Amino acid sequence: MSQTTMKPLSIALTVAALLTAVPRANAWLGDSENELTQRYGKPKAVEISNGDIPMQRGYYAELKEDFNTNVSLIASTAKGFGLDLVENRKRYTFEKDGSRIVIYIGNDGEKYGGVGFTGKSAREVITCPVVWKKNRNGDKVGHPVAFSQAAIDTILDNNKGDSAWIDDWRSISTPGTYIKRTTDGTRMAIAYGVSEHEIYRLEVRMADDATKATD
Repeated sequence: MSQTTMKPLSIALTVAALLTAVPRANAWLGDSENELTQRYGKPKAVEISNGDIPMQRGYYAELKEDFNTNVSLIASTAKGFGLDLVENRKRYTFEKDGSRIVIYIGNDGEKYGGVGFTGKSAREVITCPVVWKKNRNGDKVGHPVAFSQAAIDTILDNNKGDSAWIDDWRSISTPGTYIKRTTDGTRMAIAYGVSEHEIYRLEVRMADDATKATD
C-alpha cells in the first residue's frame, strides 16, 4: 500500500477513534486531595478562604448578615463584570480535556448522611471547553462547547454515591438553571445552560439539611 494511500486511511481511523471515544469523567465527589491530583493533574491554583473580604485590587465582596459557611458573592472588575462564590473552604482549580474544574474541599467534621468529607471533594464545578475561532475581522473568539449527553451521564454516574439520580432535570426560578437530586437526598446536581439539553456548566455537590431546605 502506498504512503499516499495510508495517510488518508490513518486520518480516517484517528477521526473515527475520536468520535467513538468514551467521555472522560470530570468529577468524582469524595476524592482526597491526593486523589484529585492523580485524577486531574497538577492544579492551576490552590486558594484558601476564611470567608474574609478579599484584599486584591479590583475585587469587591458583600457578606450577608447570616453568612455562615459558604454564602457570599464577589464581583470582579479586573476581568469585566462577573460573580463568583466565596466559600470557607480550600479551593482547587484544574484544567483537563479542555474543561475547567473547580473543587471545594470539605472542612473538619463535615459530614453528609453520616459519611465524613473532611479533606475530600465536597463540591465540584465543571465548565465546558471553549473552541477558539477567527471571526470575519480575523480576531479569535471563544465559542463554548456544550456538554454532550454522554459526558453529562458519565459525570452524574460517577457522583451518585450509593444512590441514584432522579430522572428529570427540574427548572428553578433562576432562568437557565436546572437541578436534580439523588433519591437519598445527599447529592445535588445543578446545570446551567440554554436548556436541560444544552448545558455549559455543571455542578455536583453534597447536600446538607440547610441546602435541602432551600429546594
